[in-house]
Amino acid sequence: MLHRTLQRLSFKRHAKESPRCEVSDTLMGGYCEKPGTHRIIDGLLLCEPHARQFGLEERIACWEAILLHIELWSKAARRRGREDIVRLLHLERAEAAAALARAHEDLENLEKAQNEGYELKEREIYGFMS
Repeated sequence: MLHRTLQRLSFKRHAKESPRCEVSDTLMGGYCEKPGTHRIIDGLLLCEPHARQFGLEERIACWEAILLHIELWSKAARRRGREDIVRLLHLERAEAAAALARAHEDLENLEKAQNEGYELKEREIYGFMS
C-alpha cells in the first residue's frame, strides 16, 4: 500500500525548482517525478494521483475500523438481549460494507486508470461516506 511506502525525502532543491512528489519506493524501484501539489496529514507533499490513492486507502482503513466496531457493538447488544439494537447495527453494517466495497472499487479504478495512462474525473473516485 502507498501509505506504507511514503517516506520523507530530504535533499536540497534549487529555489526555482518546484518540489516533487515525496513518494519513494515505487513498484519499479524509483520515485515519483510528478510535482507535489497536495500536502497530506503526515506533512508529505504528494502529486494528485498519489494524493487520491492515499485518500482512498485512508477511507478504506476507516470503513474497516467502523465495521470492526459495529461487530463489537453487535456482540455486546446480543449478549444483553437487545435485538432492536442488533437489527439496527445489522443495517448499519450493510451500509458500511457497501461503502467499503465502493472505496475498494474506486481504488481499483484509480490504479487501473493510472496504469492505462488516463486521469479519472474527481466525481469518479470521491464518494460520500454514507
